[in-house]
Amino acid sequence: MELRSVAALIEASRKMPIWEAILCSNLEEDTPEQRAASLEKMQMLWQVMQDSAAGYDGSQRSLSGLSGGDGEKYTQMLSSGKMMCGTYLNDAIATALKVSECNACMKRIVAAPTAGSCGVIPAVLIPYRKEYPDTPEEEMLHALYVTGGFGNIIAERASVSGAEAGCQAEIGAASAMAAAALVYLRGGSPEACGNACAMALKNLLG
Repeated sequence: MELRSVAALIEASRKMPIWEAILCSNLEEDTPEQRAASLEKMQMLWQVMQDSAAGYDGSQRSLSGLSGGDGEKYTQMLSSGKMMCGTYLNDAIATALKVSECNACMKRIVAAPTAGSCGVIPAVLIPYRKEYPDTPEEEMLHALYVTGGFGNIIAERASVSGAEAGCQAEIGAASAMAAAALVYLRGGSPEACGNACAMALKNLLG
């Protein structure tokens, strides 16, 4: 990826939408064929995230027995009507648990940006689509480009590895990527996406 800083990404986004600047930076040649192939791959990744959440089985446990079932418990509690914080936030928490537990049970594995932080981006984007069902499918793919663009910058300039920089690197990076995508989906500017990324990351530094 040619865009190695948020400043460079924002500058590139003055000429085109931020997601398209990220797409173009990842193409060897900007041809219709390569664009179509990139979008097709992003569609596949988006489907994997959705399949991971949809394929959750609350009765399954990881090999160690330490993971599994919590997503189902949270969903049941949510159905009771006793939970606070609103539908979107609670659905995001439930989705994060389900995708993480699905990953731990070696089912459909999502690594975005890592397996350890696999639940974060699906937890933000899948409930968003439920909350705003009129959002076009292509916009969800564009949002994923935004997550990837900011994720690549974080990986290039810092780390997304828990082994190298602790859990903050995995969860912090994933949260920052998801925050940028959410701001994009709500119509925020490239600068606002960058600020959202920075704020989420700073709030998870330890």
